[in-house]
Amino acid sequence: MIKGILFDLGDTIVKEKDEGPSHLPGQEPEKVEYIDELLKALRGKYKLAVVTNTFTSRERQVRDALKRMELEPYFHAVITSVDVEHNKPDKEIFKVALKALKLDSSEVVMIGDRIDTDIFGANRMGIKTILHRWNERYPEEISSSLHEPTFRVECLKEVPNILQSLNECSRGEGDG
Repeated sequence: MIKGILFDLGDTIVKEKDEGPSHLPGQEPEKVEYIDELLKALRGKYKLAVVTNTFTSRERQVRDALKRMELEPYFHAVITSVDVEHNKPDKEIFKVALKALKLDSSEVVMIGDRIDTDIFGANRMGIKTILHRWNERYPEEISSSLHEPTFRVECLKEVPNILQSLNECSRGEGDG
């Protein structure tokens, strides 16, 4: 049964800027399409967390950016690589997120836009993954089964149906 969702930040919640890596304190964040609708649909049904690699931003800066976009109240936890001192795909950042949500890896899904960090890292932890592929910013290199996402979406409005399907399947496993 899925009880929590881990979100990457860049190009999953917030559009990354084309001029290269940016630091949240200095940028005005712009939301990815359908993130408002998705978070409203998930509120109260799942524990939500941001798990993000950052250059200098800590939890407070990420929360401030989310607050400016009116998204901060949706998230139970914000985990940054700067605070944890480990970048995705390192297992440690995912362990911190799971501990913050008080959930096991089998109870969460990771939504992200990068195979090399989001998908690979979560898959290594036994977390189901959704590759959010709405642009071509990062290469889609599948070099092993651990790089293969469980699901792929081009639009976040596809996510609730995936979650419903996963939960229906897990309810069915106990029957019979």
